[in-house]
Amino acid sequence: MSARERGENRVFVDDTLSRAGIDLWGAAANAAAFTLAPALPTAISLLARIDPQALGGLEHGDAGAYRAEYKHLNARLDAAADGLVTALRDKGHRASAAAATIYSDLPDSGDWLAAGVFAHKTAATQAGLGWIGKTGLFVSPEAGPKVRLATVFTDLKLDVGVPVTRGRCGSCHGCLDACPAGAGRDVTWQAGMTRDSLFDAAACEKHMDSLEADETHTCGLCVAACPFGRTRSS
Repeated sequence: MSARERGENRVFVDDTLSRAGIDLWGAAANAAAFTLAPALPTAISLLARIDPQALGGLEHGDAGAYRAEYKHLNARLDAAADGLVTALRDKGHRASAAAATIYSDLPDSGDWLAAGVFAHKTAATQAGLGWIGKTGLFVSPEAGPKVRLATVFTDLKLDVGVPVTRGRCGSCHGCLDACPAGAGRDVTWQAGMTRDSLFDAAACEKHMDSLEADETHTCGLCVAACPFGRTRSS
């Protein structure tokens, strides 16, 4: 396929996802058959930004707005992924979606927080959209960790991004300082690193389980603390 045709394909995907409210996206080669991914050659990573205002109450223990935003973005991502799959199939391509999930783990670690769920961070880092931070968050240079992710797999030919294989947090330890569980290990992520080498998921889970029932799994303090993607309003 020519560069012109791949460019037209990119415009098609961009237009489809923009209309669905997706803020950023990128493509990765699925030649290595990502764990739990279908046998389709291209993975399209979808990112939706978290509204910074939804993070405002976290430091005071009010996770209500964050929890609502989390659910809202998951629904938007799922609708956008399903819409892209439909559009691709209408054009005669094979496609399937991996829905936005509550848990995902480090790229290529083979160790999941939720068994049987594709790790969207794998596609996002391989698409060149960002890296993994010091508390296991996916970090976009444009939006920081204030994003939610989903993935669409297809046989549509697209130019793919340059994979990011190493963390770019440098000496920053904002997320580590903010974590009430002390779950981060203050090491720089590299592709293929296991989750436990970077992040104490058990400590994080124990802290979240200690929260009141309606706040379980919505701590979010590390997300709010990260300077990447921060604006004056956040």
